[in-house]
Amino acid sequence: MSALPIPQVTAGSVYDLTPELFLRRGVEAVLLDLDNTLAPYSQHQAPPALRNWIDRLRAAGLTPFLLSNNRGERPAEFARALGIGYAKRAGKPGTAALFRVLKELGKTPEQAALVGDQVYTDVLCARRAGVLAVLVRPISMKNPLLALRYGAEAPFRLLARGRAERIGKCTEAKP
Repeated sequence: MSALPIPQVTAGSVYDLTPELFLRRGVEAVLLDLDNTLAPYSQHQAPPALRNWIDRLRAAGLTPFLLSNNRGERPAEFARALGIGYAKRAGKPGTAALFRVLKELGKTPEQAALVGDQVYTDVLCARRAGVLAVLVRPISMKNPLLALRYGAEAPFRLLARGRAERIGKCTEAKP
């Protein structure tokens, strides 16, 4: 476990992440952030491409699960549309909800990955819990407050980039 929010894997989007990437790392459960990771904040429907990507994960034997800090009904709506489980109000970077989900799924931290767009919530949560930390580029930067938040994350994004090797369209930080 690491207190430094440096992801082990980075990608342009979730669509760059293949089931093989997870399986090669021993991952069985793929925990997914919602806002600006799977869909922009303003989108309330799961697009067909996202449903297809989730289906590819499931077909490979992976268990996708939505782990969101969102407090509204959007996580439930997306999870239902995707046919996956969810936990809202996860409190990331805290790890309590993540560990509850892993227990529910019967998985260890070594068997899980957390995919998200934010360093100080998603990546830090993953690293603190000992799960594979996967950072994707935010879908939308239209909100100026979000742009400031992502700007504050730049040093850790650069550290990840500097230690990364290229794997297809995504990069994976060297251990």
